[in-house]
Amino acid sequence: MASVMEDFLSQGGMAAICEAARLPADIADALRDAAEAVRAGDELAVAAGRFRRALFEDAVRPPDEVNRELLAFGADGALLAAVVYAGAIPLLAARYAARGWPHEVLVDTVHDLVIWMRVHRGRHGRWGLSELGWLHQHMRGELFRLGRLQFHFVASPFPVKAFRRRATGDVAVLSEGGVRYRSDGQLDGTCGIFDAEGGWVSAYAFDGARHEGHSISALGAADRRTVRLDADEWELALEKGDPVLNVHVPEGERLSPEACRDSYARAAAFAAAHFPDHPYRAFVCDSWLLAPAFRTLLPESSNIAGFQRDYHLVPVLSNESQTLERVFGFGTTLADLPNAKTETSLQRIVRGHLAAGGRMHNAGGIRLA
Repeated sequence: MASVMEDFLSQGGMAAICEAARLPADIADALRDAAEAVRAGDELAVAAGRFRRALFEDAVRPPDEVNRELLAFGADGALLAAVVYAGAIPLLAARYAARGWPHEVLVDTVHDLVIWMRVHRGRHGRWGLSELGWLHQHMRGELFRLGRLQFHFVASPFPVKAFRRRATGDVAVLSEGGVRYRSDGQLDGTCGIFDAEGGWVSAYAFDGARHEGHSISALGAADRRTVRLDADEWELALEKGDPVLNVHVPEGERLSPEACRDSYARAAAFAAAHFPDHPYRAFVCDSWLLAPAFRTLLPESSNIAGFQRDYHLVPVLSNESQTLERVFGFGTTLADLPNAKTETSLQRIVRGHLAAGGRMHNAGGIRLA
């Protein structure tokens, strides 16, 4: 792939990239045609090289700023973006080779480019790439697909403390102090609903012998009553800011519990082999798939329910927008529900729940390492 490091705009260069990354034929054809069109336009060709250097080589300017300029450039910035991001694959391959990361992981990871090019075409009726902020992590070698799931190192974002019982491995989670919850245990403002009268603010204290605070149930609701955990019995395993592996679920294959647990095992092995100086304390996730409502709406045999059981849920400030987008399609709002398609059981369940006045929102999840 090194031979096309600087020749990604030629038809042969882009073809070699697509072949090495094992991109499917429709995507490869679209990228070859797009690269040829960019190469034929002097201004576009110069811009493509400049954007690739700014995003994946120099990395001086904030990537979000560069991505905005890229998408706004010329008559079709999204198509230019697809060429620039695919053209970064040789740079990524060189980074993988230098660090001894398996090429198979690269192939699996850059498949997100395929997913999001198809999403863009479904939304706009033409090839392109517009989810650039998300894909930048892939192409910089900061995110990895390992089996069914994707992972990258972050600091734990949740304002909670997770404890592991020394004798049994049981998990307990307490809220940090100073967090405002509603009477139902969700963060004040979740789904745009505030609880001026019943809301309350959490407290937390540790006197050297006991941790005292408000527990977060496994279903992701804070309890107004305080609990006490003896430090001799409970080990503090995770708090906000600790290193964790953030989990993402790409579109595509079934989300079976077996496939997910295989991914966690692969991630643990990959981190140990290639990031021995980056210890992590947990897997964390923030997703519509963790919506607490699914625990009662879906059968225990469902893959979503199985995914949730791998995590202790925690409240996050969100609403139903991600659920609507993922279940019914991009741009769907609550106002669209009466006419929303109900071709699957999940669509019927979600529409029925929301139409009856129910609420849905994301949750965070913690799976201690």
